[in-house]
Amino acid sequence: MTKKLYGVVFASAADAEYEGMAHVWVRDANTAHWFSLSRAVESDCIEVMVSDQLSCYDEVNVTLSKTGILVRLNDAGTQSLDGHHEYSIEFHPESVDIAEIRETLEVIFRGKSGLLLHV
Repeated sequence: MTKKLYGVVFASAADAEYEGMAHVWVRDANTAHWFSLSRAVESDCIEVMVSDQLSCYDEVNVTLSKTGILVRLNDAGTQSLDGHHEYSIEFHPESVDIAEIRETLEVIFRGKSGLLLHV
């Protein structure tokens, strides 16, 4: 099941406010649904946050395109969140530059597989 989100996407490859954590986040403009991907500097896991639910993954599949981000989660992880296997995030025109999103995703996936770039 795919959850579709549309909103302004923000990205930070090394957020000083969060001890250098890399993260990409969006708040859906219509539903107020929050979604983020993040990774702490010393962590091996990628954190996925859906609204107020947080889960940590060793494997996440993310595809970045010019128009959005597609995130795929394994079956086990979806039960600890909201039950969706995929999150399709469409970029709002006011989203940060695609280069900044790409750079942040590359930091989040450093040393891991699962990132596919179409930009």
